[in-house]
Amino acid sequence: MIIDIHAHCFPDNLANRAVSILTNKGGIKAHTDGTIKDLKRSMKEAGIDKSVIQPIATKPEQTESINRWATEICDEKIISFGTIHPDYIPWKSEIKKLAYNGVKGVKLHPDYQDFFVDEPKLFPIYEELFLNGLIVIFHAGIDIGMPEPVHCTPKRLSNVIESFPGSTIIAAHMGGYMCTEDVFRYLVGKDVYFDTSYSYDYMGNNIMTKMIKDHGTDKILFGTDSPWTDQTVEVNNIKSLELGEDKFNLIACENAKKLLKI
Repeated sequence: MIIDIHAHCFPDNLANRAVSILTNKGGIKAHTDGTIKDLKRSMKEAGIDKSVIQPIATKPEQTESINRWATEICDEKIISFGTIHPDYIPWKSEIKKLAYNGVKGVKLHPDYQDFFVDEPKLFPIYEELFLNGLIVIFHAGIDIGMPEPVHCTPKRLSNVIESFPGSTIIAAHMGGYMCTEDVFRYLVGKDVYFDTSYSYDYMGNNIMTKMIKDHGTDKILFGTDSPWTDQTVEVNNIKSLELGEDKFNLIACENAKKLLKI
């Protein structure tokens, strides 16, 4: 089994526009059309059994509608996390609703949602998420479609990890996109998961292998960031690390199965 912990899709009526905007903003090619149907085509070609959708509310008023959609799209192939915008006032009741509906986690994107990851005003939201048993995945490091400053640096994220010991946190993009030196300095070895999404091309085989070994294969999750990468290529990239079958299986599925309780 292979589980992609980090993929993106949009409602059918919005997919074309969303992909077009994000493609232009980031200057990157999309490898699906942004719909669930096309993601499933990509998954079949790549040999991926399940993909976890990571939606983002970029405005407070989007929170409820995105979460309704997220709960509607789940099936034997698709799992979706929810979203919380920090400026959405009834965030506490929305978190409880997500947990009640069986949603496994929440994606937060500090750049798109305009907050620094270790701002004290976010801590009550984090606490409520963790009290309700939800996983929190952060976009970590640089976002190529957004201007500076970087809102989730490895150092800032380490402050959150230390403030919420025992909580389940995923730092996307191997702990911080284009922040490799600081990931080694502040996050490697800490109680946090890294996902592999959109990381192999800039890190390369040797550095990614070293980070995985230093951090521990039990804390690495396979992710692609589809549609912004080709899922087949990303599967082959992880296989090329030559970590051995047991460690590949941990990264490809076993760690995710444990987190997602499947």
